[in-house]
Parts: sequence; C-alpha cells; structure tokens
Amino acid sequence: MDKKSDLPFVKCGKVFNPDLPTQLDPSEPPILLAEVHVNTKRIARPCVLVKFSEFINVSLLGLNPKIKILYRLVREQRKIKDAQILQEWEFEFEASEVLEIANVDTNQPTVLNFCDCLDFNVSENLTYKLEIVQIETNSVRSYNITNKSITATVIREAPEHIKKSKRSPYKQ
Repeated sequence: MDKKSDLPFVKCGKVFNPDLPTQLDPSEPPILLAEVHVNTKRIARPCVLVKFSEFINVSLLGLNPKIKILYRLVREQRKIKDAQILQEWEFEFEASEVLEIANVDTNQPTVLNFCDCLDFNVSENLTYKLEIVQIETNSVRSYNITNKSITATVIREAPEHIKKSKRSPYKQ
C-alpha cells in the first residue's frame, strides 16, 4: 500500500466513567477520562490532532456557586519512562448571583484540541491520555461529565519548503 493513500487516518479512543470527587488536589493522582492509541510507524514527521469533547452537567445552589476543573493531556511512549505533559486547560463556571432559593442546572459543552507535531520518526505506538488533575467546587449540589469522546487524526507534516511557499497573502 502506498504511504500517501493511508493518510490521514482517524482513531477513536476509549472513554472512562470514573467517580468524580467534589475536590481533587494536584498532589493527588489524576483521574483518567479518556485515551486514544495511535501507531505512527513509517510516517515521517507525524502530526497527531487529538480532540476531546464532553458535556459538564452542574446543579448549583447557595452562596458563590462555582466549579473549576483542570484538564491535562499527556503523551506516553514505551521507550520513554515518564509521560510527557502536552497541554493543560481550565474549565470554570460561576453563577453571577446568589442562589439561596432555587437550583440552577446548566449543561456546558467542552471541546479540547491539541496538535502534536513530532520532530522525529516514531517507531512505536503512542498513547494520548486526557486526565483531570484538579477539581474545586463551591455550592455545587451535583455534577457529572457525559457524552465523552476522544479521537486522534494522524497526518504527515508538510516539508519546510512547502510550508514556506504557502504563506498568507495578508502577512507582510
């Protein structure tokens, strides 16, 4: 099979449904939400676009209600002992008013994207993991994360001479 005919390709990952605490300190072990495995063998200078999406359902009641979640994307390789931290994102939702009498229920969509262009030929499988590393809540009756999805799209990075020739006409 010709190398060019099998690119790009998409891999669907696996999502997990862990119990979510009301508080999680960064010193505690992270909570794994999703992972996707890709094989970039025989792809020179691969780029992997990782996409994660979810809905965060929150029920708020009380003084200064808020929820804050810190996500982390890591890449694992068999030959490298420690996972590499690629990106962190923070989700925060605060009600602007005091909610002493009624609940406020909200459903917040979240989409996280990261493009990982590798400067080397990877001759093994890569695993991308999305973790929660911190959770803070205040006056949150309940929350959960639903409709989780993770995918990875693998392409070959364009050679330097092609990238330079495709400059935007708007850049000076």
